[in-house]
Amino acid sequence: MINRVSTASQYQNLTSNLMRKQGELNQTNGQLSSGKRVETAGDDPVSSVTIQNYRQQLTQIDQYNSAITLANNRLQTMETAIAGVEDNLGATKQKVLGMINGAMASNDRTAFKDELISLRDGLLELANSRDEAGNYVFAGNQSDTKPFMEATDGSMGYHGDSQSRYAQIDKSVNVKTSLPGDQLFTDVPNSYGDYRPVFSDGAGGLTDGSKLHLLSATTTDFSTSEDIQVSFKESGKVDKDGNKVMQYSLKIGGKDVVPSATYDPKLGIVYKDPAVADSAILNLKFDGISSGDSITLKPAQTINIFDSIQDAIDNAERPTSSPAAEANLQRVIDDLDSGFVHMNQQRSEVGTIMQQVDRQLEQHLDFELTLNQAQSGLEDLDYSKAIMDMNQQMMALQASQQAFGQTKQLSLFNYI
Repeated sequence: MINRVSTASQYQNLTSNLMRKQGELNQTNGQLSSGKRVETAGDDPVSSVTIQNYRQQLTQIDQYNSAITLANNRLQTMETAIAGVEDNLGATKQKVLGMINGAMASNDRTAFKDELISLRDGLLELANSRDEAGNYVFAGNQSDTKPFMEATDGSMGYHGDSQSRYAQIDKSVNVKTSLPGDQLFTDVPNSYGDYRPVFSDGAGGLTDGSKLHLLSATTTDFSTSEDIQVSFKESGKVDKDGNKVMQYSLKIGGKDVVPSATYDPKLGIVYKDPAVADSAILNLKFDGISSGDSITLKPAQTINIFDSIQDAIDNAERPTSSPAAEANLQRVIDDLDSGFVHMNQQRSEVGTIMQQVDRQLEQHLDFELTLNQAQSGLEDLDYSKAIMDMNQQMMALQASQQAFGQTKQLSLFNYI
């Protein structure tokens, strides 16, 4: 009985050893075919956890890279549209400059008006640009809403919101992928400062042949600003350089605050209400003053670039003898200059964001390479070592098979 148990136990041990060696060889063959040292958690529990963490980080990087691709597409569309706006404003300015030329015939001015209408329509098309997904680029978060539409009176209304869309390109990095249309087109900084000139002909306006031009109009407290009227007349005196000395009168909110004072071309008009200790300080500067000129200034820190172009269209066919028409066209040129600078700044902002996105993509690619190398070091198979292991396992398996075969032939009858 003892001999039978011992023989069965020995047989079982040999069988288990043979199966174990066969399993090791199969595992090595599987690793060689897949190229992976760790295929399941059981192959290397510690490395398996680290590999899984690497895979999660790589998946997250892939998601960020997809967001970067989408952000770049939107930014490039926006940058292209703004560049088109710059070109449009430059072309519009050239047309308005041509219209100021007093030698133009009425037919020429009509042709210029038609070209201005075409340029305005082109600007409107750019303002309503769409991205690759069909979303309006300059509508803020209202990407399905057409941002700019012309009203019956010719004014251009904005129907988007004042928000920007963002894309997450890293764990704690969000970048703008849109600029709201009001920021670009309807909130263009007023080139004069805090007031906008209003010109008219005749009494209470510009005199014949006037070249009056507002250089700047600012206040230290815009919240208290009111309409301003300034009138000029000769004093009958000349300065040391032989230039005629001008007198001015100033009204604020319809109230006479300076009945008469000498205008200093270098300082302009500087006014502070003497009856109020902390009143706003008003600074006004003019050029091309003629005796008898009057001008109205209305509070405005920003302008709508569409309205400015509409002003040029409205004044296109007015007679060249109208000083107000020429002054209005000059104001349009000032607006277009301000608009061009504003658009260039917005385009620079987009370019800065694009650089940030590119830098983030490079960081992702570098980190992705590092993670892949680290994962490969844990997960990938060392082929030379695996082949050596396989040869040793094959030799060990063959030896075990031979020993098993010989053990099976053992019998007590061989000794009887």
